[in-house]
Amino acid sequence: MLLSLIVYTASATVLAWLGWHVGERENRGLVQGGGELPFFSWEIILAIIFYVLVSAARWLTSWDYNMYYNYFVSMQSLGNYSRVNFEPGFSLITVGMARTGMHFSIYFAFWALVQVMLLYYAFRHRKALLPWLALCVFLGPYYIFWMGFIRQSLAECLFVLMVELIVRRKFWYYLALSLLAVSLHRMCVLFILFYFIPLIPIPRGSRRWISYVLLALCVALGSFPQWLRVLFDHIGQFAQILGYGHYYRLFLSNDLEYAFRGVMGPSRLCPLLSMCFIIWYYPKIRDEFSRDRCIPVLFRFTLLYMGYINLLANTTQYLTRPGELLRGCFLVMVCYVLHYTWRHRLKLPFAVLAFCNFYYVFYEIAKAYFVPASIYTPELYHTFLF
Repeated sequence: MLLSLIVYTASATVLAWLGWHVGERENRGLVQGGGELPFFSWEIILAIIFYVLVSAARWLTSWDYNMYYNYFVSMQSLGNYSRVNFEPGFSLITVGMARTGMHFSIYFAFWALVQVMLLYYAFRHRKALLPWLALCVFLGPYYIFWMGFIRQSLAECLFVLMVELIVRRKFWYYLALSLLAVSLHRMCVLFILFYFIPLIPIPRGSRRWISYVLLALCVALGSFPQWLRVLFDHIGQFAQILGYGHYYRLFLSNDLEYAFRGVMGPSRLCPLLSMCFIIWYYPKIRDEFSRDRCIPVLFRFTLLYMGYINLLANTTQYLTRPGELLRGCFLVMVCYVLHYTWRHRLKLPFAVLAFCNFYYVFYEIAKAYFVPASIYTPELYHTFLF
């Protein structure tokens, strides 16, 4: 438990300081008539290295981590790949790295490097948000989730970057990147559909209450998911397309007892409260950071993400997975609101929002340590070094 607290807190602090330093250094340069600092500033390089080292040293922390670990090690020892339904791109990289005989930590370091590079590159024009990004990732649910669900985490981080292509109407580049992403995770086929969502016209002057009403409706409907019964007999076919065909039994109407198991706890309430702050401050953030043309699109995807997750919150997690592809957009908007409330000295909103996004790792570590639910504890930091 102590090791977990030290690692996550220290990681958040170090990366937040490096993010603050590069942001301040860039601001001073802009004031003096200079331009943005290059992406590979020394602070960002150090942050990436630190992130990768912490991730490479992790070991046997969750079911999904163990799955990837076992596939990699069995490929080295037995010479065959024990899972045939992984996407071709992911399999090619895994098999290629395993056959070199490298240590498994290098394999996980590689995926962590790709993940953090995508995320930091998406924030290259938002360096003022880097401190909040570091705090949210390591103290919130992101890092723990991403280190387990490797393919899904790559998709989430990549899509934040792909939003720029939507804003700039670079469809063919977007399509090519989407197809590349599908080779790593089948679910990324949804990226093609996502491209057209921001093209749906919505009046700029739409009132906040509309967003609040839509969010409340999703929460209300998600609290009584029986209305989904009519979809379950057919949803397995869609699951097959997304790569979840082997979970078809979860989507059968006679297995709904197993599917509906969610609860309304802090893990749902805190993101919901954060979303309420995002909706409230969105118009001011959009106007104050008008140079970031991605903000309206990020906000729309954030609202879609929260609506979808809450609509299906009381069903099996395999139904919520598609919506989690948009989690990175929610992360960006949370960082914007944290930055805005801090910058304008809005103490109470900032304190509430900070609590909602920084409490998670401490709460989950305590739960995993004192009341372990299984032998797999993704919240706790384990390492092969000692």
